[in-house]
Amino acid sequence: MRKVLFLGRFPPPVHGAALMNENYFKALSKDKNFKVKRIKINYSDTLSELGKVNLKKFFGFFIVFFKLFKELVFFRPKIIYFELAHRGFAFYRDSVYVILCKLFKRKIIFHFQAKGIKESSEKNAFTRNYYRFILRNTKAILLSNLLLYDLEGFVKKKDIFIVPNAIRDELTDKEFKNIIEKRSKNKKKVLLFLSNMIESKGPLDVLNICEALKKEGVEFICNFVGVFSDEKFKTRFFNEIKKKGLQKECFYLGPKYGKDKLKILEGTDYLIFPTNYENEVFPLVILEALMFGIPVFSYKNAAIPEIISKDYLGFVAKRKDWKSLFKNLYDRLGHKENALKIREEFKNKYLLSISVDKLRHLLK
Repeated sequence: MRKVLFLGRFPPPVHGAALMNENYFKALSKDKNFKVKRIKINYSDTLSELGKVNLKKFFGFFIVFFKLFKELVFFRPKIIYFELAHRGFAFYRDSVYVILCKLFKRKIIFHFQAKGIKESSEKNAFTRNYYRFILRNTKAILLSNLLLYDLEGFVKKKDIFIVPNAIRDELTDKEFKNIIEKRSKNKKKVLLFLSNMIESKGPLDVLNICEALKKEGVEFICNFVGVFSDEKFKTRFFNEIKKKGLQKECFYLGPKYGKDKLKILEGTDYLIFPTNYENEVFPLVILEALMFGIPVFSYKNAAIPEIISKDYLGFVAKRKDWKSLFKNLYDRLGHKENALKIREEFKNKYLLSISVDKLRHLLK
């Protein structure tokens, strides 16, 4: 039996990286070939706390350190699965845990669910050399081939493995067929923005697209689903709706999870996700849309062009070029989308079971 210790972010708060760590941990917990434990290294309970220093995080560092030391001594894991912070203060904090694991001569596999190592290493020689020291003689998991550049010069290519994000299939084929039939009866096109409601994720660009659609006489509804972490931006968002005269087209539904979120996806024709978020890598929201046979309109950011790699899957524009997204969406409104083909793409590439099998193989 292979002992694996998970070090990483786990919910709460809910975001892509935390959900993937949770999914992988639960999957291996049910595998008789593995004995797994985990240590949560994030001490933020809400999205608004992310990136901020407070006493809870300060003491959390020492709590994690001693928990890790205890598990290294008594659990004696063969492998450390480590979702390492990629830059900034969090990287230096996590590097202390790495050094401790190396002192115990444990095999480390880093799972990078963000990007920025290459950029950060170019700032000065000390940072670059410290990255090399921490990453030396380790293996790494990336989410996409498009991110290989980020580890160039730090981890040997033969020690880098690609494991894309993935999700569980929440639908049967019969349920999907019924959803498509019901969706075809939509009197108005239903658009959706589904993500955390922060400016860099693109909700204001979606409003720009909605304004342009309305000027062209398109009848539509656009739902916004997600949690606000900034009251100032929340006020600005609703002011923009009023300013653009979109009160009858754009609706904020709040954060939705589980069955409530799936119900919204059922009735959606297009996902609009114009994200400029710097830490965007492999958004789960796009996979959720593909699961429901929904085309996705997004920006060229990290692995997104690899996911939306074919025309029938949607469209990818240059970052901040919302006008191109609008034009492509407008041109497609009169055509029937191939929902079945979109869903097949999801089932062939992005089922959680596929990625779990890849991870299981790497941890043996």
